[in-house]
Amino acid sequence: MNSLNKFLLALIFIASLALSAKAGGSSATLSLDGKPALALTVPADAKVTSSNAFVKIKTTNCTGYIWLVPGAKTVAKAESQAGEIIRSEFVKFKVTGSMDMEVGGMPGKHITGSGNEADDGDPGNAEVIVFKAGPHVFAACIHGEADEAARERGPFLAILATAHALEQ
Repeated sequence: MNSLNKFLLALIFIASLALSAKAGGSSATLSLDGKPALALTVPADAKVTSSNAFVKIKTTNCTGYIWLVPGAKTVAKAESQAGEIIRSEFVKFKVTGSMDMEVGGMPGKHITGSGNEADDGDPGNAEVIVFKAGPHVFAACIHGEADEAARERGPFLAILATAHALEQ
C-alpha cells in the first residue's frame, strides 16, 4: 500500500472516530481570561484539566495538551514556535516532518519531531498540531517514548476534529 493510500485510510479512520466521539462525549473548553475560546467534544470518561489558555485531556487511549498560542495570528507563526510552546511537556524538540492538514475544518499543520519528555528526560517523540479557530491560533500535542505518540494520534485527532471556536 503506497503512502497516499495509507494517509487516506488514516483520514477515514479519524473521521469515523470523530463521529463516534461526537455522538457519546462531553464538552471540554479552553478559556482565555475567563472567556471560552475553544470547545471540543471528548469521550464521556475523559479527565479534563484546564487553566487559562490551556487544557489537558486524558482518556483511556491518549493524553493530549492544547495551548492557545499567545500573539500568533497565523498557523505559520505558531508553527515556528512549536518547540517553545510544548516546552512544559516536551523539551529539545527537533522537527522531523511537517504537513498541512485541517482541524475541525480549519487550516492547520501537523508537525512531528523527537526530543525528551519534560518530566523525566526520557527520549521520545512528539506530534504537534497547530491550527486556527476563530481569531486564535492553538497548538495541540501528544508525546511519549518510542511510538506512543503515533499510537495516540488517531484518538487525539478525533477529539481535535470536533474543535470549534467560541465567541470572544
